[in-house]
Amino acid sequence: MQLYLVRHAESENNARPIELRVEDPSITDLGHRQAQHLSKWMESLTIDTLITSPVRRALQTTRYIAQATGSHVHVWADIFEEGGIYRGHGPTAVEGGPGLTRQNVIEHVVDSGDHCTLDDSITQEGWWGRERETPDQAELRSRNVKQRLINTFGSNGNSVVAVIHADLKRRLLIQLLGDPAEAIGLGHLRNTGVTKLVYNGLDWTLDWFNSISHLPNDLITNNLQP
Repeated sequence: MQLYLVRHAESENNARPIELRVEDPSITDLGHRQAQHLSKWMESLTIDTLITSPVRRALQTTRYIAQATGSHVHVWADIFEEGGIYRGHGPTAVEGGPGLTRQNVIEHVVDSGDHCTLDDSITQEGWWGRERETPDQAELRSRNVKQRLINTFGSNGNSVVAVIHADLKRRLLIQLLGDPAEAIGLGHLRNTGVTKLVYNGLDWTLDWFNSISHLPNDLITNNLQP
């Protein structure tokens, strides 16, 4: 498996003070331009599977890739940003929101439901609907996502693109590379940054980290908020 981990384009939360964050922001005008450049670069790849988080900013980023490459979109409910959909900011903000409904998810990422496959846990009541995820729960989830990737794709050589989030990407890198110091010390996770890993059935190899070569300098954002 060739795995491309892509951070979503700049969101409204990335561009505003943390005390003004909202529970499920859209991408900004600049984020739309980032996603356009990302999708243009993605046209050079052979994408066997395109996966995305069910969070609005990831769906909006993925839409550009799907339109540019013609890829069918798979929405995985377990690759959301750490914390999930919650209201407010700071450690005491634990009230959860519902998340997008199944129909809303489809409408954000593709023009037709035929071009999209969603996890069954994404329902018409929303995909979240619980309290904020704890760090321990996020750690367990990152282990489960690693295993899901291996169980689903193994070492078949397919190219898998996953549009995810900064904190989850960091946790996944720790899981896949097995060295927390290496993964933490790699540097900033910029919006639409692409990290490529290869799985041979036994080990993961990092080919490149956080490439933003597809972005002009005026579209590079270095904000680490989710």
